[in-house]
Amino acid sequence: MPIPAGPDPTSAGQIIQVSDLPASLQSAELVDVMVAGANAKASRVAPCLASIDPAPTADQLAEAKLILIGAVKRWSEAGAGAFQQQTAGPYSVSTDTRQRSGFNLWPSEIEALQALCRTAGPAAAFAVDTAPGGGSIHSPICALMFGALYCSCGADLTGSFPLYEVVEP
Repeated sequence: MPIPAGPDPTSAGQIIQVSDLPASLQSAELVDVMVAGANAKASRVAPCLASIDPAPTADQLAEAKLILIGAVKRWSEAGAGAFQQQTAGPYSVSTDTRQRSGFNLWPSEIEALQALCRTAGPAAAFAVDTAPGGGSIHSPICALMFGALYCSCGADLTGSFPLYEVVEP
């Protein structure tokens, strides 16, 4: 059964193409599927890369392309490496340099793609009143009125009038 062709290279969400890969990877087995999967995964974890309005900038696409080429390269090299074991008397050492299989983006790659979509909005000023000046009006049945060291009516939370235990005079 033939593998369907990937999305149109001019469509949104098409970040890398087979021709963007190094020549040694362009003829790798399943390279078309890996490229289509990498584009789909990137569009899912970083939707701004597939957006039409606003379209991603050239810098965003260039950085995303670099991340995805690295992922496809890693996927194509899955299984490469060696397993080595050495034994000397009762001691043994094992070294495994094989690449792990699995066609997923690493968490660091996902974070990098998502960081491309974060936009720093304009800095907003804010204030925190650390010393309210008006004082609170506590309920007559507030714990403070009976010598406690805490407020039970909520006036400390509102900064003015009781929130709980309001008693009408």
